[in-house]
Amino acid sequence: MIEAAMASGADADVEAVVKAARIANPRNIAEIDAMLAEYRGIYPPVLPPDPAGEMLAAAIAGGKDADVEAVGKLAKATYPDEAARIDAELVAYRAERKRVRDEAAAAARAKLASAKIWQNWKGEGQIGATLSTGNTSSKGLSAGIALARKGLDWNYKFRAQADYQRSNGRTSVERFLAELEPQYRVSDRAFAYGLGRWEQDRILGYDTRWNVSAGLGYKVVDKKELSLSLKGGPTWRHTDYITGLTDSELTGLAGLDFGWQLSPTIRVTQVASTIFGERNVAVSSLTALNAKLTGALSARLAYSAELDTNPPLGIEKLDTLTRFTLVYGF
Repeated sequence: MIEAAMASGADADVEAVVKAARIANPRNIAEIDAMLAEYRGIYPPVLPPDPAGEMLAAAIAGGKDADVEAVGKLAKATYPDEAARIDAELVAYRAERKRVRDEAAAAARAKLASAKIWQNWKGEGQIGATLSTGNTSSKGLSAGIALARKGLDWNYKFRAQADYQRSNGRTSVERFLAELEPQYRVSDRAFAYGLGRWEQDRILGYDTRWNVSAGLGYKVVDKKELSLSLKGGPTWRHTDYITGLTDSELTGLAGLDFGWQLSPTIRVTQVASTIFGERNVAVSSLTALNAKLTGALSARLAYSAELDTNPPLGIEKLDTLTRFTLVYGF
């Protein structure tokens, strides 16, 4: 009987005959199961169509949460009788995704916690040059480096910039800057900061200028494509002028850091700070347009402005600089 049913190739007949044979021959169940297993090895059972399950399985294989939820909603609307099973699969999917995310986050936190201070730094270096001859003889060089490190509670930012230019035998730009800013995470948005900045710009009338500040900041927007943070606090400023005079005062600092990813290859950034003093207000602004060329290489067009409301005698209040540089990220 079993051989005849198997020869017919009809799954329903095979299952019915096997069930009857087991009841009629309980002593031969092992032999009957072995025959069925051999048959199934050659002719696996044909499963009934499951379009709802196939839709959901394809979305889950893609690994995109939004797609899975959208397909699950569509599948329940199209096959309402399968709603309970679809909901169960969605619940299982969400739980698994949460487990994977939690494990990844825990591993990332553990890596940050165990990292040494010299590890996990990322940054970029930039360089640009100008040369002109003829009616105007000019040559210049611009170079800079920026580093950043993200830790579990502490973040660090370091920046150094040098700009030098000679026009018609005279130095027209001679600006050097270095600053370090550690930040301590108070909450997901709030942070405390410290800032140390050294500057030299003889064209603006000073040999050395130190700014030391500490205060609080807040991330108003904190997204990958758009970010904006504000900060402020008291600042001590010391300036050594080229005239030999010195000046020290306690001031206040207000600053912002803005970034906007316009497209996968275009990003606009703005870093600005204002230092309010009793005798002077100094505003520093750097606006940059970054265009990714290939891999880690980008091109940058930057415009910087330095405003000093009470400069030394003979020095203009506003000084600007436009630079085009190539940037390499690492």
